[in-house]
Amino acid sequence: MASNIEQLKEIINNSNKITFFTGAGISVASGIPDFRSMGGLFDEISKDGYSPEYLLSADYLQDDPTGFMNFCHKRLLYTDKQPNNVHQWIADLEKSNQSLGAITQNIDGLHSVAGSEKVDELHGTLNHFYCTNCHKDYSQSYVISNDLSHCEACGNAIRPDIVLYGEMLNQETIVNALSKIRQADTLVVLGSSLVVQPAAGLISNFEGKHLIIINKEPTPYDRDANLVFHEDMVTVINELNN
Repeated sequence: MASNIEQLKEIINNSNKITFFTGAGISVASGIPDFRSMGGLFDEISKDGYSPEYLLSADYLQDDPTGFMNFCHKRLLYTDKQPNNVHQWIADLEKSNQSLGAITQNIDGLHSVAGSEKVDELHGTLNHFYCTNCHKDYSQSYVISNDLSHCEACGNAIRPDIVLYGEMLNQETIVNALSKIRQADTLVVLGSSLVVQPAAGLISNFEGKHLIIINKEPTPYDRDANLVFHEDMVTVINELNN
């Protein structure tokens, strides 16, 4: 891996329009389980006759707003999880003006917590909640500390600012993400299988010089990449920064 690390270091040092694309793997490195392989969650929910997809759907929010928020509190809001060194590395490169920012499939908001400001969150963020009626805003920390499920102003349901099953992605976010990818001289993919849309469609728009993929499992874009690491991303970035 040492020669690849040196090559990665050279590419990063000589790039000034880096775009990062991150998936579940970067969150897993912070201790947040991948929704699609949460280790028993699917089995636990199926005993009650529900699917995880339904519990994260616009239908469930409408059918049972309190139940929906209870699910969020129990399964989605991780008060003890913090950004890891990969989140911090991405934020630092943005601050040094080497990066155009990050695009993420994750909803945990850890890029922002790490200090990244140019983040396109394709599926929204758990850092922000709002009332479905009067649109009063709430922070995640306030929702957690007050065990909030209904609006304090009007009493209606609140919800996280994430894209639920049955809802459309935010088109402005997609446009911004496409712009980042098309402008990039280097695109670094971290912890994404690149098989779930819109990820695959977005990545195919990259026309820059260097595509780097750091993901434990192979992706459909590995053959197009200049560098591929099927390694733990925390280890790779630690080696890079040594």
